[in-house]
Amino acid sequence: MYTKDDFMNEFSKSLGDTEARLLSSLAAQGKTVFTLPEAQEAAGVSDYAIRLILSGLVKKKWLIRLTKGKYLIVPFEAGEEGEHTENWFVIARHLIEPKQYYLSHYSALDIHEMLTQPALTVYISSPIRRIPKKILGATFRFIYTKPEDLWGLEDVWVTPSQQIKTSDLERTIIDCLDRPALCGGISELAKGIWTKRSEVDYRKLIDYALKYGRKSVIKRLGFILETYSLGSIETSSRLKKKMTSSYTLLDPSLPASGKFKSTWKVRANIEPDELIEITKT
Repeated sequence: MYTKDDFMNEFSKSLGDTEARLLSSLAAQGKTVFTLPEAQEAAGVSDYAIRLILSGLVKKKWLIRLTKGKYLIVPFEAGEEGEHTENWFVIARHLIEPKQYYLSHYSALDIHEMLTQPALTVYISSPIRRIPKKILGATFRFIYTKPEDLWGLEDVWVTPSQQIKTSDLERTIIDCLDRPALCGGISELAKGIWTKRSEVDYRKLIDYALKYGRKSVIKRLGFILETYSLGSIETSSRLKKKMTSSYTLLDPSLPASGKFKSTWKVRANIEPDELIEITKT
């Protein structure tokens, strides 16, 4: 295991003077992520020279190339194996900006402190289609969403100096009801809802469900709220007005089994008793 002193010694040995000055200058500015023009300004060299310098630093594993022209400095605390201490959500923001985005599904549950276990995948919803990317132990997965569906979002501080955009509490629940496989399943979501039950704005939640417009979401939401006796008669009646007669699988990420619950037209492949029991653990 490297100590910080070991790593500082390695720093001075493995880098040339120009490389060392560049990283020191960027670090002094508090930049953990920087662009090519910012690097060129800090180093005071030509465009061709800075590209060579950055390429060399990437090969030496002092930098990680996030996107074209954007780099991440691997901090001293990363150690010999390149393990990283930078906030994954901040990295996600830099991977997609200036394009529109928000952190969603399992990542949003994590941000809202609705999880019992962290995930190694960061979910980024955006109108931009991109393939998954692995960076320092995490997989960054991009979920396509239409531009008109970028609503119910908020800016959240994830470090003392860094903000990211994520779905608000109610929109997070709606997204996860739509695609339970992206949040660890209905059981994981149900535990999160129960944990935050006193903070949920149920009127807003129902407004969001109706705006989202998917019948499967409406049925799953009604079933969970009824199971936990959350919301009100008014919220229940608003949802039921939009129901259809066909049945929806409660958790589509699990086998199609279980009883058909006529109240919410849900096939409960997770029984209500199970959902209640998981809130006790």
